[in-house]
Amino acid sequence: MNLKSCIDDAGGVYTVAAWIGKTPRAMYKWIEKGSLPRTEYTGQTNYSEIIEKKTKGKVSKEILLRVGLPK
Repeated sequence: MNLKSCIDDAGGVYTVAAWIGKTPRAMYKWIEKGSLPRTEYTGQTNYSEIIEKKTKGKVSKEILLRVGLPK
């Protein structure tokens, strides 16, 4: 499991981008890096929580934070 597969499972780049108020380009940058933004781990953002709620738990916050951990 990686960040791209999580985003795909959640409905795809455009869907997830709309949910969290980001552009699809920003989402592709996350996928390219294979990580979520640093702000997700400092508590400044809660994208993984929003994605978990919108997918009704299909893509969990815990998995997103694990696979999206910055390298």
